[in-house]
Amino acid sequence: MTGPYREAAAVEPHPGKPSRYVPLTHRQERLRRLVRSVPVVLLALSAFVLERPWLIAGALAWGLGVLVVTRMHARALNARLKALAGTLARDGDASLAARSLEAIVADARGYPGFHCVALLFLGIARARGGDADSAIELLYEVQRAGWLAHRALWMAWLLPWLSQLHAARNELELAEQWLDIARTKLPADRREVLVSPESLVALRRGKDDEAIAIIDAYIGTATAAGDPVRDHFALLRAFAHERAGRPLPEEEVRSLVKARLASPGRALPLETWWADFASFLDRHAPERPAAA
Repeated sequence: MTGPYREAAAVEPHPGKPSRYVPLTHRQERLRRLVRSVPVVLLALSAFVLERPWLIAGALAWGLGVLVVTRMHARALNARLKALAGTLARDGDASLAARSLEAIVADARGYPGFHCVALLFLGIARARGGDADSAIELLYEVQRAGWLAHRALWMAWLLPWLSQLHAARNELELAEQWLDIARTKLPADRREVLVSPESLVALRRGKDDEAIAIIDAYIGTATAAGDPVRDHFALLRAFAHERAGRPLPEEEVRSLVKARLASPGRALPLETWWADFASFLDRHAPERPAAA
């Protein structure tokens, strides 16, 4: 108590991002597998050196136990991922899905494939919640890791989302670069996932007729009937028609805007980054009843 007073030293922030957001490299994953196999090898060597045959049974039991636990954990992660992917697709509650995905991301780091899928869905959930910066950062981590590079199913999610997030932020050159990569890498039966980034890039470029043609070729010209995907594209088509000077009937547009405002999180919130789209939603939002 009698010593001289000293101010506390400044605390330096930890550099880099949390490890749970960074997938293991292929080298790190091979090293982990090697470490898991060490007890089995040591037990087997001990059996020969000490002439204790029963240690062979111990080595086999250890190896089988590790394999069973690993498979059970992987199956549990797969089930949780499927359930949350369904939540993200059906309910559109991006914040709820993101909170649950955070737990899976932390649990799955030792399983790089599942980890990358969880990061991919977490990025999508954050994007639907309006956090494009964090979403793009996570998606780039998945892309750089390379664990999903040869899985067309997951690349059909990753590449279009990278393109449309850049388009949403009006980074059109990057959006078109990722769109070109997606066209090159995705097989023909996966090309329909490019409708969203293609139409969004066309809208951002001011090519309204091109955007309308892309959307009409995908969903047709019929009014959407409660399907979130059709509602989203029908809303983009209505926006394109208005910008092209051929507005759709007000009742139809208002019903689409109402559906969008009633289910935030179902689609990418373009209004967060695009003032023209936000103004369009405001103009056609249902009128609120006057307060009594």
